[in-house]
Amino acid sequence: MASLRQTARQLLAEAGYPDGQGLNDLGLKLAFADTPTNRARSEWLVNNYKQVLGVDLALEPMSSSDFAELTRDPNTFPLLARQGWCADYPDPQNWLSAYWKSDTTFAQRQGYKNTEFDNLVSQADAELDPAKRMELYAQAQKILVQDLPAVFGYNSANHYLVKPWTTGITRTPQDTNWPGSVVPQSITIDTYMQ
Repeated sequence: MASLRQTARQLLAEAGYPDGQGLNDLGLKLAFADTPTNRARSEWLVNNYKQVLGVDLALEPMSSSDFAELTRDPNTFPLLARQGWCADYPDPQNWLSAYWKSDTTFAQRQGYKNTEFDNLVSQADAELDPAKRMELYAQAQKILVQDLPAVFGYNSANHYLVKPWTTGITRTPQDTNWPGSVVPQSITIDTYMQ
């Protein structure tokens, strides 16, 4: 089975851009809001495009306000841009309905609309049976990934060290400050272990 790198290179060649040749003449730029973290991530991404695919991308840093303005309208949305999303609560609704349903601000900015996707997430949002609800979201997610309105690059992960005398931590994917920050009332400190 071919690696992702081999597959990507093959697809580029089939599209008429072997080893990125020709694409480099297009002057592709990666737009991003210029913060230290965004700059480091964008530089890493551009370097990987060069190493893995032979494609040169220029960096297009700009102020956060200029970047926000540019990405508000599908007519001015950059061809390549780095954006991120952090869910407000750990549920598929917050990743699918709140973000990609065609009546949401983000989907409109991306120019994304799929009636079948919208119908599935609307049904899932109203469904009371948890298993049926998750199945509807799973169907909607398949449509979204097949439509590929954006490239989903990575998911951030937080790593924590917890002292052994700290117990009762209920972790969720939403913990961004410290483990258990979403449900802190369950945390206890066993002072006898200190």
